[in-house]
Amino acid sequence: MPLIKLLEDPEVKKGVQWVMKKYQEGDVIVEEGSPGSEMFLIYSGSVDILSSTKVTDEQESQQRIAQLQHGDFFGEMAIFSEDLRSATVVAANECELVMIDGSTLLNFMDENPEKGYFILRHLFEGLVQRMRSNNDRASAIMGFYLREVG
Repeated sequence: MPLIKLLEDPEVKKGVQWVMKKYQEGDVIVEEGSPGSEMFLIYSGSVDILSSTKVTDEQESQQRIAQLQHGDFFGEMAIFSEDLRSATVVAANECELVMIDGSTLLNFMDENPEKGYFILRHLFEGLVQRMRSNNDRASAIMGFYLREVG
């Protein structure tokens, strides 16, 4: 069962603060380097995840590193860390997102360990999938670099 289905649970509706928000294509949802304490579930549409890379002292490039769609989530690191946002998220098209308050979600998971386990398991599975994708990307970049210099 995807995380989005959890929002239908009466206990979650009662214990976790969340709102549905609509965005138009090109709207910036989250900006890299900004503070945040909420995560997002994609109810409809898709978003682009962008990351900035310093090319030279004067030049920076922003690249799309992922595109997420219905049922995917982002911003989950803000729930577990006070670090600034690690990427910019932009609406790739018209989309509806569920913005979930991190502190009420953590409290809910503490007070409802069985459902908390379900939530953490899905978050962890998503993070593992992203780590594998990043490993593949890093390997491809390293291979390209070694071919260029070797």
